Amino acid sequence: MSSLKLKKRVQTKLFCQEWLQVEEYKHWLRNVISDPTKFKCIAYNSILTCGKSELTKHNLGPKHTRKSNVKGLHGCMSMTSFIKSNEQSENSKKEIINVKTAEIKLFSFFATNNIAFQTVDLLVPVLKQILPDSKIVEKVQLHRKKYTSIVKNIIAPVETYDTVSIIKNCHFSTLVDESTDISMHKFLCILVRYVQPDSGVVHTRLLELLPVNATDCSASKLYEEFKQCFASKNISLSNLISVASDGANVMVGKHNSFFTHLKRDNPDLILMQCICHSAPLAASKASQQLPRSPEDLIIETFQHISLKILKLAETRWLALHQCFVRMLDCWYGLTQYFRLVVVEDHLKSAEQILDTLNNVVVKAYFFFLKHSLDYFNSFNALFQTRKTIIHQLHTNSIRLLKSISQNFIKPALLTGDICNLKFKDPNNLLPESEIYVGTECETILKTLPRQLVTEFKNKCLNFYITAAEEIIFTEMGFLDYEVSLNATNREGFETLPHLLSTFKNFIDCNKASEEWRTMPNFFSNDECLKMKQLSISKMWYNIGQAKDLINDNFKFYNISDEISHH
Repeated sequence: MSSLKLKKRVQTKLFCQEWLQVEEYKHWLRNVISDPTKFKCIAYNSILTCGKSELTKHNLGPKHTRKSNVKGLHGCMSMTSFIKSNEQSENSKKEIINVKTAEIKLFSFFATNNIAFQTVDLLVPVLKQILPDSKIVEKVQLHRKKYTSIVKNIIAPVETYDTVSIIKNCHFSTLVDESTDISMHKFLCILVRYVQPDSGVVHTRLLELLPVNATDCSASKLYEEFKQCFASKNISLSNLISVASDGANVMVGKHNSFFTHLKRDNPDLILMQCICHSAPLAASKASQQLPRSPEDLIIETFQHISLKILKLAETRWLALHQCFVRMLDCWYGLTQYFRLVVVEDHLKSAEQILDTLNNVVVKAYFFFLKHSLDYFNSFNALFQTRKTIIHQLHTNSIRLLKSISQNFIKPALLTGDICNLKFKDPNNLLPESEIYVGTECETILKTLPRQLVTEFKNKCLNFYITAAEEIIFTEMGFLDYEVSLNATNREGFETLPHLLSTFKNFIDCNKASEEWRTMPNFFSNDECLKMKQLSISKMWYNIGQAKDLINDNFKFYNISDEISHH
């Protein structure tokens, strides 16, 4: 059988106009008008047969890729197109920068005002509806994870760098507190407080939130973590002039505390205990004059009804008043509940709680503590403000003292020098029947026998006396405008012994005394009135900027510098 030779049919391929739009071909490929089956490479003026595979083979061939003409063709464009392209590129860069700036500013606003992270996801859709014509808002993307990343990796490092740059070159104070979060991790929070050199504004900034080992929170360990934090930022501890903390023994105890370790490195260091902890400690000490039954009732009730009522913790006296108020609000309901528990469950603990709830004297103590602790709460709330009001400490402590003293001291004695009053002197005390323990408490006492009322009021009197002896703060009143710039109101502040003795290693005491004496007569009446309108920190900054007319030196440098930094 003769073999048949089959001829292979060759398909003719025509030039496709779409090839001219392909990025790899468009710079060198052209069609041949006289022959639609051919294409032309203008890089080296050759004509080849059409086909996608032929185009690819030619484009990747060594001869074609070596041609410098091909690279030149890629960059060929008109001057107008070139300028337009550059303008578009610049506009695009500016738009990207504007979008990023908007996102960072929004995140900064959220962080500064302590706004919940969850609201970030809801904000962008609202902004896009409100501002549909804004190109920046159109491209802004805000999410919780992005928020966290930007705050941690962009905003926080910049803020920390700015703070460190300032406190490296000036005196500053630090506020230190060790705490535990809800995940049972312990942290050492370090805040620094300083005066902005160019404006005189007092700033308090977070320097670091250090995680510490929950199994070892000794004073020496906290000190080592604190010291390492400052060393890592190249901040000299010699610039640190005072430490503020709560009254915990591990922080400010006289022996082997965080402060004693720090004072070994910096002997001139000053301890400033927290006012908002000092007042509750005064209330705590006063409450020791009363029976423990009210506190025990709160603790036992909480242990029996977990998560149903405020818990009283011995180290959290700021919440003590709220505990008594909540218990009184729930008194009837708790009584009915424990009656039911005693009948159904026959629990001895519930029976003891019920007996205490039915004790009228215990309820009277609750009403008394509700009345008396409210004085301390109001005082605390005042000093939790962000403003500088330390100059009002003495005035408000006197107001607190008078508020408490009016309940047991004869009215005629309240108009004199109450700070030097002998609170335990029987001649200064009101008669037992006139000792005031609060309206609600007085109503209950009317139902009790005379002997119980006498015993009750004597214990309340001891509470008042102890509280009054614990709440005098007199040293910082000289900061007030009415004292510093008014010579007629300087009784008790003629020489500032407390300031000079405390800061003797930081200032020239002789010059500071002379500056204090001449201050009221240096400024004109108009200047004094203007400074009276300023905040206390700004006022002292302006005093520090005043110059001597003779030698052009700062007139009140010594006293204003130390006051500004404390």
